[in-house]
Amino acid sequence: MSRTGEFAHVGVSLHPERSYAVVVHGAAVLPVEPARADLDGTIASAVRTAIGEFPDGPFAVTVDLAPMLLDAITRADSALPRVAVIRVVPRPATDPALARSPAALVERRVARRFTVAGGHDLLGNELCPLDHGRLDEVCAELDAGSIRHVAIVAAGSQARPGHERGVADAIQTAMPGARISAASEYGGHGLVAREATVVLDCALSGVAEQLVDRCERVLSRLPGEFQLRVARGDGGYTTASRIRTMPVVAFGATDALEVCGAAYLEGLADCRVLLSRDGAQVAGEVRHGLAQVSLAESAGIGTELVVPTAVLTPERDVTPSGVPGRMPDVPVVRARHAPELLACVGAAVSSPTSWLDEVAFIESADELRSVRRDAEERATAFVTANGAAPGTAFFAEVSTVAVPYSPAGTVRIRVRVAGTPDIGLTQPLLETP
Repeated sequence: MSRTGEFAHVGVSLHPERSYAVVVHGAAVLPVEPARADLDGTIASAVRTAIGEFPDGPFAVTVDLAPMLLDAITRADSALPRVAVIRVVPRPATDPALARSPAALVERRVARRFTVAGGHDLLGNELCPLDHGRLDEVCAELDAGSIRHVAIVAAGSQARPGHERGVADAIQTAMPGARISAASEYGGHGLVAREATVVLDCALSGVAEQLVDRCERVLSRLPGEFQLRVARGDGGYTTASRIRTMPVVAFGATDALEVCGAAYLEGLADCRVLLSRDGAQVAGEVRHGLAQVSLAESAGIGTELVVPTAVLTPERDVTPSGVPGRMPDVPVVRARHAPELLACVGAAVSSPTSWLDEVAFIESADELRSVRRDAEERATAFVTANGAAPGTAFFAEVSTVAVPYSPAGTVRIRVRVAGTPDIGLTQPLLETP
């Protein structure tokens, strides 16, 4: 489990109606009661509490943006920009149902849809040459209109992103100020999930940037050294700059943070956490201080995304001992605190993490080892970029499974890496003139 060590760590959970914060220093957990419960007042009050109680900085401030992002997506009067979607596939969908997202909240954000012939299969074999003539037509049509947010998803781009990048380059040339999200940046599988991910990523870019900017402005006005972090959907954290370019990574973080926060308050690195959700009980697993995560349908969205979030399963049956479900092999923790406090604690004690989900083709055991080693090295580099101290990365999950209904030797590789926070990298945030 991530421990806060000798520094005070601030965890903040931002909600539309108000914000919450705690200060964590080892076993000490101090809830913050700000005079103003908005973003600015909560962060400022939490930092001042940290400075007053534990003056030997530097300090880390980790914010959970997920409630704000979900509200921006689900609110009926949301001002999020609408997005143009470009699918790069061999041919357009003939069934209207297949031409749109099955999730109404995602489809609501789509202003226009285009299909450009092209794409690859899972192993990177070209299915169809990229249709440059059609691409030129799409660029001209977009440039003549008002849409400046473009989501691109190409078949097989997680294996070979050439066509997708070609489309992105053409759009950027035609519209230099466009905000472009490309599915190859996220990996994952399934056209629907990959498309939904980049649509939301593109639509949320402005909101995420505004929130991060506000957090940085508040910190810049306070004395001391601060490292601003943003919670990820898997319960870890990443840098503010990363969230500016890939905001959907922060989506769905609250569940994982609550699970990890409850475990931390009980002093457990491995346990089963029981939470209350809408009058029902759900369970999440914590191993080595990290929430168990998966690629599943995101609550409130109606479709799967390709960013991992916590696995929460319903608990119904009760054993004679009073423990729901089967007898677990780890301690069971019943969350005894408000969800907002748990999320703040989970944010404060979170670790930098990274995730890779890829497909490869192997023909021998030696090639499999080589492919896995390459994925592990890249995931380790990513977690270091997300704020892990060099040399502290460890593998929370490494799995290699055969892809069904695919040629023999086709495997799916998942790597999840975590590390120890590198608080030594913090720099004073200078107030802008």
